[in-house]
Amino acid sequence: MTATGRSMRCGAAGQFARLACLFALLGVSALGCGAEGRTEPETIALDPHAAGNNQYAMHGEELGKPLRVVVSGPRVPGLLGGKGSRKPVRDEAVTFRIEAPGAGALFVESGTATHIARTNESGIALARLKLGRRSGDVDVTASVETRKGVKSVSFRALSGVEILGADLEGPTGGVIDGIGVRLHDASGAPAEGVTVFFRVEGDGRGSKVAEDVVETDKKGCAVTDWKLGNEVGRYFAFAEIRDTRSAVPENGRFHARTIEFEAMGMNKGRMAVELVGGLAIFILGMKMMSGGLRRMADRRLKAILQAMTRNRVLAVLVGAGLTAMVQSSSATTVMTVGFVNAGLMNLGQAIGVVFGANIGTTVTAQIIAFKLNALAYPAIAVGLITTAVSRKPNVKALGETILGFGLLFLGMQTMSGILKPLQYSPGFVAVFSRFDCTPAPGGLIPPIPALMCILVATAATVFIQSSSATVGLVLALSSQGLVTFYTAVPLILGDNIGTTITAILASVPANRNAKRAALAHTLFNVFGALYMYILLFVPLWNGQPVFLGFVDAITPGDVFGPNAEESVLRHVANAHTAFNVMNCLFFLPFIGAMTKVCQRIIPMTALDRETVLQYLEPHLLDSPTLALQQATLEVGYMVRRAQKSVNDACAFFHGGPSELAEKVEQREQVIDRLQHEITAYLVDLSRRGLPQAEGILLPALIHAVNDAERIGDHSEDIVELARIQRADNHELSEFAQQDVRGIEGLLEEQFEAILNILEKSNTAQVETVLKKESAINEAVKVATEAHVERLEQGKCSVQAGVVFLDILAHLERVGDRLTNIAERAGTIIQATAG
Repeated sequence: MTATGRSMRCGAAGQFARLACLFALLGVSALGCGAEGRTEPETIALDPHAAGNNQYAMHGEELGKPLRVVVSGPRVPGLLGGKGSRKPVRDEAVTFRIEAPGAGALFVESGTATHIARTNESGIALARLKLGRRSGDVDVTASVETRKGVKSVSFRALSGVEILGADLEGPTGGVIDGIGVRLHDASGAPAEGVTVFFRVEGDGRGSKVAEDVVETDKKGCAVTDWKLGNEVGRYFAFAEIRDTRSAVPENGRFHARTIEFEAMGMNKGRMAVELVGGLAIFILGMKMMSGGLRRMADRRLKAILQAMTRNRVLAVLVGAGLTAMVQSSSATTVMTVGFVNAGLMNLGQAIGVVFGANIGTTVTAQIIAFKLNALAYPAIAVGLITTAVSRKPNVKALGETILGFGLLFLGMQTMSGILKPLQYSPGFVAVFSRFDCTPAPGGLIPPIPALMCILVATAATVFIQSSSATVGLVLALSSQGLVTFYTAVPLILGDNIGTTITAILASVPANRNAKRAALAHTLFNVFGALYMYILLFVPLWNGQPVFLGFVDAITPGDVFGPNAEESVLRHVANAHTAFNVMNCLFFLPFIGAMTKVCQRIIPMTALDRETVLQYLEPHLLDSPTLALQQATLEVGYMVRRAQKSVNDACAFFHGGPSELAEKVEQREQVIDRLQHEITAYLVDLSRRGLPQAEGILLPALIHAVNDAERIGDHSEDIVELARIQRADNHELSEFAQQDVRGIEGLLEEQFEAILNILEKSNTAQVETVLKKESAINEAVKVATEAHVERLEQGKCSVQAGVVFLDILAHLERVGDRLTNIAERAGTIIQATAG
C-alpha cells in the first residue's frame, strides 16, 4: 500500500473515530438526562392535550373522559442556557377532591369524594369521576404539595345538563340552528319549565341570538338560533340557567354557572385567497432577499470557489456560508449543479457544498423564529426608498435585500393572521388531527401519521419549489397551535426531501456530473429523513423521542408542557438546524463513497464527452461577473480548437495526409457551433439588467468570439489553398517553406500567450501577444520581399507565388485576430477580477 493510500485510510479512520465520539457523547448525554434523580414538584396544571374539564353527563353516570393534570418540577436550563424547561415529576401524590361532597358525586377509583393518584412517567395523574343526584355544577380540585406550599387546579362538570351545540362552525353572516341545553332532574325525567337566558359576548360584532329568554319544553330542551357576524373569527354566546320552579325543592333545582358556547365564523374563499397571497409575498420576499444578497456577493463567488479545495469540511462550510448569504438552499444547489456542469468544481466538492447548503438554509427558520414582524413595514419602506433612489449597483442590491427581508416577514405575518382563527375551527382541527403525531401518555409517536406528515410536506415543497416557504408555513401553523412539536418535526423531514426537486429539475439539461450532484443531494436528504424517522420511535430522553428530547434540552422553554406555544417556534427552528447538522456530520466521512455510488448509478456516456460547451451554464446568468468569467474561459476553449485547426491546416499545406484537412473541416463545425451558443448566451446575459460596468464588456466579448471563429475560417482557407497547390502541382521553394514555418512558430507562441490570458487570467501576457504580432508582421514583410526577389530571379513560379502570398496573408490575419482577442480579453479579465 502506498503512503498516500495509508494516509487516506488513516484520515478516514480518524473521521470515523471523531464521529463515533460525537454520537457517544450524545448518547451519554441522553442517558444521563433520562437517569437523573427524582425531581421535586413545583407546578400543577390541567393536561393541555386532554384535561377532561367542562364535561357533562346524566345523574349517576361516569364522565366520558378522566380528569387529568400534569405535575412538573422547577425549570432546568437548556444545554445552551436560556429560560429552560420544566421536567415532568413521576410518582408524585396528587389529591383530587370534590368540593361539595353532599352532591353524591364520587371518584370511581376510591368510591369516595377524595382520591389520591400518583403521577406516571409523563408526570400525569388522573381520576375518574361519577356524578351524583344533584343537578348542575360539580366542582373538583386537584392539588399537590410543593416546597412553596400546596398548588391546585380546578375542574368543572355538569350533572343532569346536556349541552346542545358543541364544535360549532358556520359561514360569516350565517345562522347556527339550535344552541342550548337539555335538562334532566335526579330521576332522569326531562326538567320542564326551567328558565334559560341567552346572550352574546359584548356587542357581539354583529352576532345575535334569536331569543333571549327560553323555557325548557316537555323534553327539557331550551334552544335558540344564533346568527354570526360578518368578520372571520371566534364568536361567543352564553346560557344562564335560573331554576325558580316553586314546585321543586331547593336541593332539586339546577345550580349552574354560565355555560359558554363557541362558534367559528368562516369565509373559506377569502381566507384561501389571503393565505395564498401571504405565501406569495413570503416567496417574493425570499427571492428578492436572495437576489440582492447574490448580487452583492457576485464578485466574491469566484474567490469563494477558488478557496475550495479537496477538503470536504471546507466545502461544507462554503456551502453553509453561501446559502446563509443568498438565503436559499435551492439557489445554492442549483448554482452547484451549474458549477459542476461548467467545470468549476468536481463532484466531491459539489457534494460537500450540497451538505453545507442544507445547514445554511436553516438560517431562514431561525430568523423567522425571532418574531421580527414589527420590522416588516420599516424594512419595506427603507428597502424601497434605497432601491429607487440609489444608482450604485451594490447599494441597490442592499436595498433589494432589505425590501425582501420586510416582505418575508409581512408574508409570514399575513399567513399567521389567516391561520390564527383556524385553531378554533372544528373542521380544520379535525383535518389536522388526522396528521397529529402527539403520542399517547407514555407511548410512542404514531408511525402512520408521522409518515403521512413527511409525504404531505414533501408534496407541498415539490409543488411550491421552496423549502423556506414550506418551513415558514410549518412555523405559522405551529405558532397558532394547529400542529404540535411532535407533528412539526416530521413535516420538516418531508420539507427536506421535497427541496431536492429544484436541483433535479436544474440537472435535467446538464451533463452527467451535474446530474450526479443532484442525485447526491437527493440521497443525502432522503436517507437522512429515513433514519431520523426511525429515531422518532426511540424514547431515550425523559420518555420523549431522543431527537425531540435533545432539541428540547438545548432550547429555552418547555415545548412538552402546558405552555408549549410560547417556545414552539424556536424549538421547530432548532429542530430544523439540528437535523441538518447531524445529517451532515453523519454523511461527511462518506463523501467519497457517495461520489462512487452516484458515478455508478449515472455512468458517463460517449454523448456526454461530445458536449460542445465546456464552461457556460444557464444557472450562472444571475451572477453576471461569474458568467462573464466563464464566457471568457469558453472563448479560450474556442481559441484552442482554432489553434489545432491552424496547426493541422499548416501541416496539410506542408504535405501532410488528407485526414488533417478533414479534421479542420470537422473542427470548423464545432467552432461555428461555439460561436452561435456563446453569442446566444451573452445576448441572454445582456437582458438580465447588468450593471453598466459589466454591460459594456459584452460587445468586446462578442467581438472576441467572432475573431476566434474567423481564425477557423482562415484555417479552412489555408486547406483550400493547399488543395489548389496540390492539384496544379505547384511546389514552393525551400526558402518559401522556411518562411512559412517561421511565421507558424511565431503564431504558436502567440497562441500560447493568449491561452495563458484566457485560461489563467494572466493579463501580463497581453504585451507578449502584441510583440509577437509585430514580429509576425515583420516576418511577413520580409518573406514577401524575399519572394519578389525570387520571382525576379526565376527561382519561383508565378502560380506558386500567388498561393504563397495568400498563405502569408491568412497567417498575418490570424495574428491580427489573436491580438484583438488578447486586448479584449485583458480588459474583461481586469474588469471582472475585483
